[in-house]
Amino acid sequence: GGNEEPNNTTEILRALAGFIVHPNVGAVLAVDYGVEPVTNARLQAFMREHRYPLADVPHQFLTLDRGLAAGLADGERIVRGWLPVVAAQRRTEEPLSGLRVALQCGGSDAFSGVSGNPLAGAIVHELVRHGGMGLMTETDESMGAEGYMLANVRDLATARAFIGKLDGFREKLTWHGLTPESNPSAGNRFRGLYNIALKSLGAVHKKDPRTRLDTIIDYAQPLRDLPDPGFSFMNGPGNDLEGIAGQVGAGCNLIIFVTGNGSVTNFPFVPTLKITTTTRRHQLLINEMDFNAGRYLDGEPMPALTADGFEMLLATASGRKTKGEHAGHSQMSLW
Repeated sequence: GGNEEPNNTTEILRALAGFIVHPNVGAVLAVDYGVEPVTNARLQAFMREHRYPLADVPHQFLTLDRGLAAGLADGERIVRGWLPVVAAQRRTEEPLSGLRVALQCGGSDAFSGVSGNPLAGAIVHELVRHGGMGLMTETDESMGAEGYMLANVRDLATARAFIGKLDGFREKLTWHGLTPESNPSAGNRFRGLYNIALKSLGAVHKKDPRTRLDTIIDYAQPLRDLPDPGFSFMNGPGNDLEGIAGQVGAGCNLIIFVTGNGSVTNFPFVPTLKITTTTRRHQLLINEMDFNAGRYLDGEPMPALTADGFEMLLATASGRKTKGEHAGHSQMSLW
């Protein structure tokens, strides 16, 4: 919308390009009017310049230049032609090292940093041990917990890159008269997270203390560009939908989403495993949530929960539908 150049053009192009070549996508129809600031032509040029493997996916760029009805008819014809091709695709055995897991949280409460986020971090630590990748984000929700994040880091350059992202985010907040303390939502405060330090100290536990912070990337920067990404941090917002979009654009093919109040966030084409932080909330939303980290608060040991959670991760990557997929939830928003 609008006629002016967006201030987030690069982020938009990287996210859309990443969606198009994502391994979970069977075919892509990109639609524009041809007059927007970000057009199909501009997206194609960006993808060519940055060597996105566009030829690997059936695709077409459609411009609505003959009216909406004609465009709908053209789009239907194109998509129907792809259906047999996509339906014929079959799963193949792949190594665990092919998994790229996005770590995200939303609707956090006072137990997010005690049960849910540490469990998510432990599951991904096990994945990284098998050669897979974890990708964490929420730059503003790391402020105040820099010491924890950098207690286990690859090298000084990585530490400086991480601090640089936080400093850049703080500067952008000042443009709008805000500080990091503006972050905790009313719901966060209601559920016991009274300031950004408390929120951050819980949020960063999506990185297990045993897991080394290896690389820092920009929003939706392709993970495939990194020679040895390991456990990575992506510059991005605390807003869960916008953060997840960047992680998917970067190439994540599974999402672990921790929630205190039971947020029903689900990305359209990447499975979202939702972990609740308390047993009571999990029981209230038993048909929406996938895993109850509240079992830890009830006395079960974290290693047992980690083993169960890792099995759930593997089953989901192997095709078992998540609760959100069964429920038909689907949301997406760009930063």
